[in-house]
Amino acid sequence: MSLQTWDPLLVSKDADSEIISAAQKKEIKNILKSYVGMYDSFSELIQNAMDAVDKRADIEEAKEYKKRLWLIIDLSENSFSITDNGIGFNKKEFEAFLAPNISFKDEGETRGNKGVGATYIGYGFDYLKFGTKGNGHDFIGELIGGRGWVEDYKGIKTRPVVNIADPDVAEFRGISRGSTFKIKFGGDHTRPKDLSWYSATTPEQWLYLLLIKTPLGSIDVLDGENSCIKFDLTVIKKNGEKETVTDQEAKYIYPHNKIKGSVALKDVLKVQKKLIDQGKDASAIPNKFKKSNGLYEFFNTSEVLSLRDKDETYRELVEEYNIEAYGYFAYSTSVWDQFNDSLAKLRKGYRVHKGGLQLANNRMTQGELIAIPLTSNIGHQNQCHIVVHFKDADPDLGRKGFQPELKEVAEKVAVAIVNRFKKWKSLLKADSGVKPDISKEIELHDWVKDQEKHESEHPLTLSNKNFFAPINEISITSEPQSEQDVIVLFNQLIAGGVIRGIKLLATSQVKQYDGVYKFIVKEPLDNHKFDKEKNPLGVEEMHFSTEHVSPPKILEYKYNLDALIHEFESEYKNEKDIHLAITWEMGGEWKKNYDATSFLDLDNLHQRDFHGLTHVLDSGTTRFYVIALKELILFLNDVDGVQEYQKRKYGDDLF
Repeated sequence: MSLQTWDPLLVSKDADSEIISAAQKKEIKNILKSYVGMYDSFSELIQNAMDAVDKRADIEEAKEYKKRLWLIIDLSENSFSITDNGIGFNKKEFEAFLAPNISFKDEGETRGNKGVGATYIGYGFDYLKFGTKGNGHDFIGELIGGRGWVEDYKGIKTRPVVNIADPDVAEFRGISRGSTFKIKFGGDHTRPKDLSWYSATTPEQWLYLLLIKTPLGSIDVLDGENSCIKFDLTVIKKNGEKETVTDQEAKYIYPHNKIKGSVALKDVLKVQKKLIDQGKDASAIPNKFKKSNGLYEFFNTSEVLSLRDKDETYRELVEEYNIEAYGYFAYSTSVWDQFNDSLAKLRKGYRVHKGGLQLANNRMTQGELIAIPLTSNIGHQNQCHIVVHFKDADPDLGRKGFQPELKEVAEKVAVAIVNRFKKWKSLLKADSGVKPDISKEIELHDWVKDQEKHESEHPLTLSNKNFFAPINEISITSEPQSEQDVIVLFNQLIAGGVIRGIKLLATSQVKQYDGVYKFIVKEPLDNHKFDKEKNPLGVEEMHFSTEHVSPPKILEYKYNLDALIHEFESEYKNEKDIHLAITWEMGGEWKKNYDATSFLDLDNLHQRDFHGLTHVLDSGTTRFYVIALKELILFLNDVDGVQEYQKRKYGDDLF
């Protein structure tokens, strides 16, 4: 006789009593409370489907069998469904698997086996459609109102039962064996209430979310293995339009696989060893490894052990749980913004990848990123993305919270990896504050075209009869796009007499700081005095009656001043060492710790100590000058026109 309807919670004839029913409801509610993540629903259904195809592959051992999943994000229906061609359920399993603490998985061989995930799927939502076929039992049923019954305090709602449902599931028709599940979101208790929360409307966007945040992004590639699970992903938009990507591989998106110009640290070490073996300079690293967007490295268990070989407790835990790890060190935190905006194309401000420690076990990422507990250079917390994987830990442990000792050993691993990367920071690009391009490498022709377009859209005009004799105009025709452009423009302004009294002693690309300069005031002193038309960058009150030469001082070049502030925060550079910053844009990070005085505001002209300075930043304990070239150019072209802007941006707002 075929199954038509049943109650998943009736595990015995006595289970229908009010006492047992109330106890079951309380138990289920406690289970639901433990699922608080925005990706838990996806994760539970995905891990079950992946376990099902793995189990079938192990049993059949048939080369022709291909593990396959079909996922559908339906924004119009606010639903998620997944179909697999896995092992399927037999009749007895299918009747019981939604009940709490019942699992048919093999402990230690699957991604989850506690028996509470299916209960969460059945009673955490008000609609579940599920089916199985090809295992001696074919059935598709619906459980409606599960969450409403759990949340019913008054005992008004009847406990829902499974009823036979419409078997018209397109993906299910095309397979001979497997399972299918579909849940609908909505109501006060589901997370999310609406799939639009993710601001993802294309399969490409959802790929990044699911491969990074759920078990679909299997991390078993850490040890060279591969899940060999392929999937199709369909997104149905609110207007009913459907888009699909096919033959995707179920593996975690490691940053280096998407960010161009990433360097494997192990490749660098191999080259260095070869140089040493040949009796050559070990520091002569080939240029192809330099100016990279990031460094990365995989660590097997023995390599994780070697990171802290004198810590006995660390060693015991690493060996017990067969810990392995991955690390990526981005040259700037802006790389994560670009990853999100240019590659994943997700909503602004949502970093699907970012710096921090990602815990994982049994090939699944678990929980949200946690801060790497650095005691120095804390800015590196946000530059480094670390994955620590417990291969032999309890499968469902992570989502509910790792044991304290496991979290602690993972943090030790992460800190050790960051310290390893720090030694090789010279291989990374300098963080100039310019917006990075990590999604492509521009060919020469395209680059030339881009520069022409930039010139037409962002021309740089500075024409003044008092400067740049004999043509009286600057030779740079477009606004800077990089730190190098800033250096060139600044030098032109000095050579053209626009900025006077700064003499450059040296510029360095290898030392910690960019250059050395002196303030030099020479006769005739009138060359340094302010004149609104002829010398608008001059000083109002001369501090020297004779020529003056300052001691050597340190300067820094940045495209955006934010990059320098970030280096102060990470303790890579000391703000007390720097006297002058040359930048194109002021950015906004200075507002956190500094007060700014604008010398381009004519009311503050008396505070300008040397010719050409545009601002001074003061934290109360440190003070350094700034020459912000973008604002300087605007000032020179229209002194009166920028006054309101300078007062508004840098004024004290006291009145």
